[in-house]
Amino acid sequence: MTNIENQQPVVTLTQVAAGYGAALVLDTVSLSVEKGELIGISGRNGSGKSTLIKLILGEIEARQGLVEVLGTPMDTQANRRSVQLNIGYLAQSQRDPSIAISVEESVLLGRWGSNFAWMKRSTGHDRKIAREKLELVGMASLARRDIRTLSGGQRQRVSLARALVRQPKLVLMDEPTTYLDAETKEDLMQSIYSLHAELGITMIVVTHETFSSEFFDRMLFIQDGTLLPMGASS
Repeated sequence: MTNIENQQPVVTLTQVAAGYGAALVLDTVSLSVEKGELIGISGRNGSGKSTLIKLILGEIEARQGLVEVLGTPMDTQANRRSVQLNIGYLAQSQRDPSIAISVEESVLLGRWGSNFAWMKRSTGHDRKIAREKLELVGMASLARRDIRTLSGGQRQRVSLARALVRQPKLVLMDEPTTYLDAETKEDLMQSIYSLHAELGITMIVVTHETFSSEFFDRMLFIQDGTLLPMGASS
């Protein structure tokens, strides 16, 4: 596991409450994630896991309390946008693109908005990094394949490469093994663990699955909108 002593927190939540409309989903949640940690957060569907990820990602604002990510308060749109450029994100499932797109092009889209956009085309350097990330996740040999032809497990590996391609300081994963069979789930988690050990990037994985604690530096449980140490649920 990573040596995390004497390092500044990458994520700090202090007495945070958040929700949608009249519904309160997270209630007085506090969390500190140190640089280089791999954190697992488990909980049942509807427990608030995805809301927690959205808070850290800056997609929603806290109703009360303090959210700081990468040393930046997530209290303004400008701050949230600045932080988002340094976060990689892996969702639970991937939609089919409406047109043919190669695996490499799909990964390259992860650099959109930070390294190139409408008025600035991707460069050879961008493509080099995309190929390097595909190599990391074991998908380089399929770089020219239409992504729509891949299996669910292969797509998640490509999505993991996309999450890493902008060289993020923090990677968030929201139910990354959903819809995968048992063997593929275990294989993907082993890849995440190995990549974390190799790259040392701070990672947070939320899931309703039960995985071995050996994958993580710390495991937490979210229940009724509150974070608890694993094993402390009622």
